[in-house]
Amino acid sequence: MIRFLTDKTVSLIRYGQGSIVNLSGELEAALIAEGAAESFPVISKPVEVLSSSAVAVPCASTGVEEVLASFVIPAGTLGVNSILQIEPLWTFASSGNNKILKVKVAGIPIYTTTRTTSAKECPLIVLANRNSLSSQIQPYDNNYGTAGSGAPSIYSVDFSVNQTMQITAQRTVTEALVLEYYRALHFVGD
Repeated sequence: MIRFLTDKTVSLIRYGQGSIVNLSGELEAALIAEGAAESFPVISKPVEVLSSSAVAVPCASTGVEEVLASFVIPAGTLGVNSILQIEPLWTFASSGNNKILKVKVAGIPIYTTTRTTSAKECPLIVLANRNSLSSQIQPYDNNYGTAGSGAPSIYSVDFSVNQTMQITAQRTVTEALVLEYYRALHFVGD
């Protein structure tokens, strides 16, 4: 794939400056050599937004786990080597009271933490299929980091069928606890 640096006619077709085209390898090489075009990278593996929202959803209850966001990953959306990335943002009152935060797939918690005297939580949650629609590994635990002492978590979520993703929260007393934002991305695998 190339992008034209100047207006150019090739095989009786006129291409304007900035046009992006896919021609034969020999023709592209000749146009690059004469300075009429440059190599232009192609995104061969797209990133798909499965669901996202920046509409704040507060907890309404106390002492019960509440689903603040939920969406379905349709059967067959993820491939055998696809990667699922979830990025929620909760904000809450900094106090000594527990705030329990979870992300679940198929009812299985893939992220759980309890916070007290901090004011936000924004984890990067990655779940990678392992050459199978029903075998996953999670490279990061409750911290995104380069070193750790524990083994990565493994899961057996069957993505050949519809699966529901839930982002939940639970507060122990009446104080602010809000899901401010979330994004779920699908990285297409080999």
